[in-house]
Amino acid sequence: MSDFLSSAKNFVNSAVSRTSWEAQKQLRVRNKQSEIDKLLEQRQHLMEELGQVAMNLYQQGSLTDSQLSRLCASIFELDHDLRSRETQLQDAKNEAYPVDQFAPGPTMNYAPPAPSNMATPPPNPSMNNINNNNNANYAQPQPTPNPAADARCPQCGNPLRSNALYCRNCGAKLR
Repeated sequence: MSDFLSSAKNFVNSAVSRTSWEAQKQLRVRNKQSEIDKLLEQRQHLMEELGQVAMNLYQQGSLTDSQLSRLCASIFELDHDLRSRETQLQDAKNEAYPVDQFAPGPTMNYAPPAPSNMATPPPNPSMNNINNNNNANYAQPQPTPNPAADARCPQCGNPLRSNALYCRNCGAKLR
């Protein structure tokens, strides 16, 4: 009887784990699809704006490349983001349930781990001068600079999005 209950418990745990994983996968797929829909909506808006600007300039006889390059660069950047998100969406849809990762382990003959007698690691000499208060052995984490967050267009100086191919302001090619 005990083996039957243990087997039933393992079966239920496995089913719950699989159901939870499938639900999380569906959330990832929906989130990616939502991101793609938003990018397509932004692209459509920019295409309409591009068409309106081009038509107005054409009608005035003053169509210039610099005015259109900003919109074209934004559309190109959205297209790049869109392709990336579509690849991520396809990857999420193609994910397979990792059976081994979530399978319940054996419950019989369980032995707790033996206490470890590991020696403490030698102190890091570079950490000694970080905090000279009462807790000299505890280092405070230092923030790491993010160069991508400070990226600016070499042509106009406006801030750039990470992995941008073109400047959204002036249309300068960045790569």
